[in-house]
Amino acid sequence: MINTEDFTTSTVQCCGNQSSKKVLGSSLLLLATLALSACSDPATNGVLTFEVQRSDFKVDIPASGELEASNSTTVNVPTGLRGPQSLAWIMDNFSNVKAGDVVARMDGTRESFRLEMESLDYDRLGLDSQIQSQKDKTIDKTLSTDTKLTAQEQDLADRFFSEDERVYTKIDIIDQMRNQDYLEAKMDFYGWGISQHGSQAEAEQELIKLKQQGHKAKMNRYSSNLQQMEIVAPHDGLFVAQPGWNGALPVPGDMMWSGMAIGLLPDTSKMQAKLFVLESEALGLAIGKPVTLYLDAYPELALTGTLTQLDALAKAKEQDSPVNYFQITVSLDNTLIEIMQPGRQVNAMVHALDAKDVITVPNQALFQKSGEYWVYIKTPKGFAKQSVTLGNRSLNRTVITEGLKQGDTVALTTPPKRNRV
Repeated sequence: MINTEDFTTSTVQCCGNQSSKKVLGSSLLLLATLALSACSDPATNGVLTFEVQRSDFKVDIPASGELEASNSTTVNVPTGLRGPQSLAWIMDNFSNVKAGDVVARMDGTRESFRLEMESLDYDRLGLDSQIQSQKDKTIDKTLSTDTKLTAQEQDLADRFFSEDERVYTKIDIIDQMRNQDYLEAKMDFYGWGISQHGSQAEAEQELIKLKQQGHKAKMNRYSSNLQQMEIVAPHDGLFVAQPGWNGALPVPGDMMWSGMAIGLLPDTSKMQAKLFVLESEALGLAIGKPVTLYLDAYPELALTGTLTQLDALAKAKEQDSPVNYFQITVSLDNTLIEIMQPGRQVNAMVHALDAKDVITVPNQALFQKSGEYWVYIKTPKGFAKQSVTLGNRSLNRTVITEGLKQGDTVALTTPPKRNRV
């Protein structure tokens, strides 16, 4: 019997023709024996064949990843922190912390500079307000003084006004009348000026206050940011830095935003594994499948678990990588606190299938068209087309539920037409 899972590449001489197949270990001898028997059998005529046998059929899917806690508290950048901030310092990964310990600190240089500049602008506006008040007082005083003087001039003009032509000529009388009209108009102007200047001075002061309010709001924001530059642990635990969108751990100089996760405080009493399976090897992957895991640090220690979560779509683990993986989560049956730490590397096998006493054939022996599957079974007269019903499949073998029995011989390649019946 030849198992296609054992094939690599080797060259076997058969009836003057060479056929290339891959062999591993003892399969080389089997392949050579089969090839020689094919050369001696006229019905086979050099066609590589496979004898069907009943056996157990297991499908194990390799996976790799790391341990993580089933439950964790996320350590976030404070939600009240406004605008992007530069990370100045972060605690070493896997450090033990106490509640209230600082785990990361933002760079407050820029916020301090902005606060200082806004404070200077605010104080400058305060000086502008004082200067404007002094100007307004001077203008009010000038208008009041001019109004008093004009009132006195108007009083004198009224007291000494005379229309007696024996005393004044007509021209003098006209000049006196014009002077009275001018003084009256002047008084009206000063009255209007005093009332208008009061409104204008008030509006200018309100404008200064509005500008100060804008600067004050910014000062409050920068002051609030400076008070939230330190990120503290909410409770005791093991600090685990949280990778960003690009998979890289945060380092000083990275930009942080409000609410962004910077790390975790995991509950190490209950661990699970976050694993990745190549998209091309994920056939048969499903929730509920048993898993055997091995820690890289303890390769002889077998751990068991169950697949509890499976991503719907495969995606790349690294940016710009063409290789896609399915991410799965495995719940561990037991947690060994003394050796299981978040981030420890894990290799695993997902036991996708374990069928007992079934008939399987290599996938290369199957042919299909329009949903119909068949194999070429060997008969005394040549190879005959035999329809089959498929069961579970792996990447290289398929269970046959109907159409074949133990001892049948099937072709692993398409037989030449002269060898078919």
